[in-house]
Amino acid sequence: MHENEHYFTVKPNNKALQQYIAYYYFNASNTEGFVKSYIFYPHYRNAITVYKQSKISFSGSESRVTPCAKQSFEIIYTGIHLTARSGIIQAPFDKIGIVFQPLGLNHFLSQPLSTVVTETPKVNFDYFGKDFEQVLTQVYSTNSTHEKTKLLDAFFSSKITHFQDELFLKAVDLLFKTELNIQEVSNTLGINRKTLLRLFQKHLNCSPKAFSTLIKFRKAIDIYQKHKPALTDLAYQNDYYDQADFIKHFKKVTGFNPKAFFGNLSHLGTEDTFWTILNS
Repeated sequence: MHENEHYFTVKPNNKALQQYIAYYYFNASNTEGFVKSYIFYPHYRNAITVYKQSKISFSGSESRVTPCAKQSFEIIYTGIHLTARSGIIQAPFDKIGIVFQPLGLNHFLSQPLSTVVTETPKVNFDYFGKDFEQVLTQVYSTNSTHEKTKLLDAFFSSKITHFQDELFLKAVDLLFKTELNIQEVSNTLGINRKTLLRLFQKHLNCSPKAFSTLIKFRKAIDIYQKHKPALTDLAYQNDYYDQADFIKHFKKVTGFNPKAFFGNLSHLGTEDTFWTILNS
């Protein structure tokens, strides 16, 4: 992490929330003229990102954040994306992220995600309304990480609705815990592929195949970070057809071959946040 900024992550203190929210992160810099460029990679988790006194714009797969004098929040929903995206942030900035477990956000919604979010990324994500802005004002007014976490915990604890689609929960669980392909998941659940596709589009705005591919991709990153296996072994452990399939997939998702990708990753905070820092 660059000396001109700080970035730290923290899990919810509320144990019940941890099954829905993976972690919060806090990233800020007060250094005028400091600019950070980076690439971030697809994940099966999704997030709400908040900027204080900044303006964010999107162009294709790139986002750009610039300072803004207006006393307001930019609240962005970053859903599932299938390829790498780049970001440029100009200081001063003060950023908060709420990173949800798979289907975590769904447990705070009273309607399907696809009706709440019709585009990704979603700028001006206002689902939680003024209540959220009031809490954010309190979060930004304290320098205590413990107090920030406590405030966010209290807010999200009050918004839990509990996701009820048991069939879909089982489908996602099967993708994480088994090596079943999409057809086999459909057969196990006793539904056809079209029904499974509709469930994924309804609750995650993506296809089951795309979600399965992200699980495979993030599993490869996790294994490599923990054990540093040879890349040929990593491909085999993650059920790629062969080394060529492994390389092709990583190039498609990240823009890099596996060797270059793993050689340029930076680990941010204490959770599974890995970016490629281009310059800072």
